[in-house]
Amino acid sequence: MKNRLLLAGLLSLLPAAGMAQDTAGNGDFQARAALQPIEFGFRYDDNVFRSVDLGGRLSDEIYLVNGGVRLNSNYDIFKGEFNYHLGADQYQFYSVLSNIKNNFELMLGAEPGDFSFYYQKEYFLRDSQYEQFNYWDDDNLLGAQWAPPGPWTYEARGKYFSRQYYGSDPTILAENFVDQGFLAGIGRELDEKISVKLEGSYNSRQFNRWAVTAAAPLPGVIQTDETWSVLLNAHLYFENILQDINFEQQRTNSNSYGFSNTVQSVSWAAVVKPSASIYLQLLFRLFSKTYDNQPLVNKDLQIGFIDEDSQDLLSLKTTWDWAPQWSASLSGSRFRNESIQPGQYYIEDLLTATVQRNF
Repeated sequence: MKNRLLLAGLLSLLPAAGMAQDTAGNGDFQARAALQPIEFGFRYDDNVFRSVDLGGRLSDEIYLVNGGVRLNSNYDIFKGEFNYHLGADQYQFYSVLSNIKNNFELMLGAEPGDFSFYYQKEYFLRDSQYEQFNYWDDDNLLGAQWAPPGPWTYEARGKYFSRQYYGSDPTILAENFVDQGFLAGIGRELDEKISVKLEGSYNSRQFNRWAVTAAAPLPGVIQTDETWSVLLNAHLYFENILQDINFEQQRTNSNSYGFSNTVQSVSWAAVVKPSASIYLQLLFRLFSKTYDNQPLVNKDLQIGFIDEDSQDLLSLKTTWDWAPQWSASLSGSRFRNESIQPGQYYIEDLLTATVQRNF
């Protein structure tokens, strides 16, 4: 999941404020269609099979291409958007890892007065001979936001997310899961340069496997992990540098032996524009996870789902808009992610160079 573009999310902070003001309020139906940027480039990954053993790390060179289309429409207070994104990764030495990604996104919304309501659906398919890259995601969000006059905003949303693997191996099938959750948040804009937000969320994750006691499975009882999270976010400009800071605390209670855990994480992202055509982006995250007991693992039971986007990360990216519709990017990232082996982590370094054509 992290290659669904952790770094691109950081860059999206820049135009977000302008996009938020693009609201419809007239009685005419409007529709627009456009091509999404086409991106092609190269990535070097020094740990493609995610080994925890330094001697077992295998590297590869990956050629990538991404593109898609975007459709927008609005009528009075109603609006909709549809996006289709196609991506491909071609591995040079370990071709079994090569994969094709199809991403469909639908958004329907309404903005009556100080309220906004929206439904978002994302359907992501990843096709590969490598079973860990061969799955589909179904992501659904239903939300509402209230922004009355003044500095306060309020938000609530519910989600339903599922991941299903195509592989028939019992170990792979055991990693299928379904998320159902709810989030509530409150934000305050202190001035034009500083805003803060506090969010609380609950998530229930059901795996496609039996819960287990210290040694034996519990037939008829599905492993369920319930997670409570609190997130404090600060969004500010300091010396004309956009800063995004997050502190998060999570507690997961599992009905399966050894999977209950506590997580603390802190992240800091910064975006600076030293010239009219160059962006510099830095993303830094520290992540700590403590299990109540050592999780069990054997050939029929994998450790809990690994949420890669919540692991340690250090990343630096520079983007150069070298022509009106062309840009080039170079980035380096280091990930420290939890392995499926309890108490083990793997290190992965990525070097990525891309060229993007905008329309």
